[in-house]
Amino acid sequence: MNATKNIMNEGEGFQKFLSDLGINDILKIEEDLGNGYVRLKISEAERRQALQDIKCIEDIIVELLRNSRDAKSRNIFIGTRKSSARRIIHFIDDGVGIPPDFHNVIFESRVTSKLEDGVSDSYGFHGRGMALFSIKLNVEEIKITYSNEMRGTSIYLVANLDKIPEKKDQSILPEVVESDGKVEIRGGVNNIIKTLINFSLQNEDINIFYGTPAQILATMRKAAIRENKAPGSRKEKIGDDCAKFYDWDDFFKYIENKKVKVTEIPGLVDNYSLMEEVATRIFNMNLSTRTVQRIVYNEISPLKPLNKCYLDYLSHPEVKENFVRMRVCSEEEKSIGDEKEASSSGNNNSTYKSADSINNIDGINNIDTEHKGNLEARKSKGEKKNWGGASQGINLYDELNLIGRFKDEEVRCIISAIEEKVREIGRKYFITPGNIEIKRANNILNILIELKEKN
Repeated sequence: MNATKNIMNEGEGFQKFLSDLGINDILKIEEDLGNGYVRLKISEAERRQALQDIKCIEDIIVELLRNSRDAKSRNIFIGTRKSSARRIIHFIDDGVGIPPDFHNVIFESRVTSKLEDGVSDSYGFHGRGMALFSIKLNVEEIKITYSNEMRGTSIYLVANLDKIPEKKDQSILPEVVESDGKVEIRGGVNNIIKTLINFSLQNEDINIFYGTPAQILATMRKAAIRENKAPGSRKEKIGDDCAKFYDWDDFFKYIENKKVKVTEIPGLVDNYSLMEEVATRIFNMNLSTRTVQRIVYNEISPLKPLNKCYLDYLSHPEVKENFVRMRVCSEEEKSIGDEKEASSSGNNNSTYKSADSINNIDGINNIDTEHKGNLEARKSKGEKKNWGGASQGINLYDELNLIGRFKDEEVRCIISAIEEKVREIGRKYFITPGNIEIKRANNILNILIELKEKN
C-alpha cells in the first residue's frame, strides 16, 4: 500500500502506474460515444489545448511578460543564455508577488489571480489561468525561485529547443522608426529581442531589461543602490548596514523581516561570498566566483531598459542607419566569463562579450560621450561607420579597474603600513618619510614617498 502511494505521489510515476494497469486512457475520457468517438474530460481537453498554446520560446516570453504586467510590475529583468540545445531563462519582476503556499499551485490549470475579469490585448485574451500551465507542459523545468506578497517574483525555466524551438537567428535586430509621432519596429524576425521591443512599445510604463544572467544581476544591484540613495527612498525601511552580513541565514532573516523586493536584494550585498549565495539561492543563477566578484566590484556595466535604448537610437541619427544591421555575439561567445562552465576555459582577459540584447550596444547607450567622439574621429578619417557587423558582433569591453575594489580606508591602511616600514628601516640611515603622493588608475596604485634626512 505504501509503495503504491509513493508511486501515485509522483507525476511521471503515477502515469506509468496507470499505463501498466491499462487504465490510463480511461481516465482521459468522460464518455465513449462509439465508433472511435469519445468525449474528453475537461482536464484532458485543457492539457491538449495548453500544449498548442505554446509553440516557441518567444510565446513563453510573451506569456511571462503579460503575467508581470498584470501583476503591476514596473521593472522586468530577463536574463537568458543558451547551453547546447537548451534555452535557460531567468525572469524577474517587481510586481505584487506570489505567496509561498501558491508557488506550485500557480502552474496548475485554471489558477488565476484575476478574480473579476481577464485582460484583452494585442496578443488575445489573458486571464484563463492557463499561461503558466501551458508553459510548464512545454518546458523541461520551471519554478518560482523566490516570491512573496508585494515582493516581486523570480522565475527560472529551462526549455529543450529540440521540443520547443526558438527563431534560429536571435541576433537580428529590427529597425526602429518614428512615424506620425509614434515609434514602430519594422523588419527582422520574430525573435526574443523583437518580442521584447514589441511588448515594450505597447507598455511604455514598464522598464524591460534584457541580457545575460550576470548583467541582469549587476543591473538590479545598481538600480537598487541608486534607489536606496534617492530622496524619499526606502532607505529608512531597508537600512544601509547590509555590508555587515557574511552569513546567509542572518541575511535571509533580514530580507524577510524587512520584506525586501526580490529586485532589490542584490543591492543589499557588499561582499562576493554572500552574492554567490544570493545568485544561487534567490535566482538559481550558476555564476562563477570570478563573475560574482566583477558584479560586486561594479565591473559589469548596468543595462538600459529597452524603451530607453530605442529612444536613444531615434534621437541620434548618426547611428540610425546602422541599427538594423547590428548583430550581437553568438551564443557560444557570449557566455565567456559569465557562467561556471566557461570559467574552466582559463580565459582571464578583460574583454567580455555582450548578451544577445539591444541593451549593451555602447554606441547607443553612450553616444553623447566617448562613443560620439570615436564616431566623429572615424568620420574625419573617412572611415565607414560600423557599429557591429554580422561578422564582428558587439563587444562589451570593461577595463578591470582593480584599484576600484579597494575602499579609501583600505588604501589608507596600505599607505600607513608602507610609511611605518620606511620609517622603521630608515632609522639606521637617518631617513624619514615626508610627503606621500598617491595615484590610482585602473589596475595601478602608485605610491610616491618623499624621503627626508632625519635631524
